[in-house]
Amino acid sequence: MASLLEVIVLSALMVVSVASVLWYFRARKKMIRFMKEYTDELERELKPRDKEYVLLGYLVGYRAKYELEDGRKAYILLTTAPKYSFFYYPVAKALGREDRVTIMLELSGRTILRDAHAVRKGESRLMNTLSRDLGSRLAKLSRSSIDTRQGVYDVLYEEPRDSDLLAKIINANARPLYKLSAYRELNVVEVVSKAELGTVRELVESLRVLAKGISKGVQT
Repeated sequence: MASLLEVIVLSALMVVSVASVLWYFRARKKMIRFMKEYTDELERELKPRDKEYVLLGYLVGYRAKYELEDGRKAYILLTTAPKYSFFYYPVAKALGREDRVTIMLELSGRTILRDAHAVRKGESRLMNTLSRDLGSRLAKLSRSSIDTRQGVYDVLYEEPRDSDLLAKIINANARPLYKLSAYRELNVVEVVSKAELGTVRELVESLRVLAKGISKGVQT
């Protein structure tokens, strides 16, 4: 009886081991293809004349710095869910891990007039990072919640009209934005969203609309 049980357990372990290996190589191929295609999409939309990539780890993602044709800089953070892990991926998925992208875009010839930030409810890590980045400026911002077709967002702003602008941009997107920000001191706009093929143009356009609505041209 004990011998039969051992055979069954050993057989089950062998089946699971083979399945995990097959899963790894199939998922690895898909993840590499996704990262390449998504990077190609980023470069088509942002058109960098110079670019620098730093890998965060094997199949983890990367940080990128683009110098654009007009001299501005764009900063990219792409992170991927551990889809290659047969055992861990279901846990990570249950915890909300997914492919994500952050795009930060410098302004050129324009100056951001006010801080304005929208963070989707439940994104506590993004909110904590924002609070830390703002530092003492956080206390000077008004705070409210807005209902959008993409969910409820916590909004930090200096003028109420900027809350309306953020809501308009969020509602115009086909997919949820997790964070949308304009940083006055850095003179940059930033968006955080799920990384999906075919969405980069919409994300970049959201940044352009935000930049135009909360900045003014620099007189020379």
